[in-house]
Amino acid sequence: MNFANIITIGRLLFTPIIIWLIFSSYYSLGLIFFVLSGLSDALDGFIAKQFNQSTILGSYLDPIADKTLIVSSILALGYMGAIPSWLIILIVSRDLAILGAVIISWLVERSLKIEPIISSKINTFLQIFYIGLILFSLSYQQGMIYLDMFILPAFSILIASSTLLSWFSYLILWLRSMGIVNK
Repeated sequence: MNFANIITIGRLLFTPIIIWLIFSSYYSLGLIFFVLSGLSDALDGFIAKQFNQSTILGSYLDPIADKTLIVSSILALGYMGAIPSWLIILIVSRDLAILGAVIISWLVERSLKIEPIISSKINTFLQIFYIGLILFSLSYQQGMIYLDMFILPAFSILIASSTLLSWFSYLILWLRSMGIVNK
């Protein structure tokens, strides 16, 4: 267990705290913990690459920590009415589809190596930024009319587009790995 993996586990452990803070309406504190989690994602990746601490464990833990943080936050904020239900369905469906593809590949004994692709990295960044914006808006409800009326709805469409692009990209990779589509 190296330092980068410890940071990733810390991010995993922050997630229930963030969700509790959201449900308890401590949005400012939730935003602080959320930003710390986002920064820890960048930090563990930097440490793993710069100090040669990349591990197989880390390659599994990092996306699990990311998805746990993002999906839990999206669901909690959706429950609070801060995220449109259609966007929640799209985000969660994409993640479940990817998980399903991995399980199917494993069941039919096909080699499948899921590595983050650029569209997925952009999507993850945008989702984290979006959640942060929502927490910021909830924290400072006074004077956030432009954020709530224009920026967040536009960001919802941007998130939907990046989610669909990422989903489609992974689908093509999976179909190729299954031999359904030619490389």
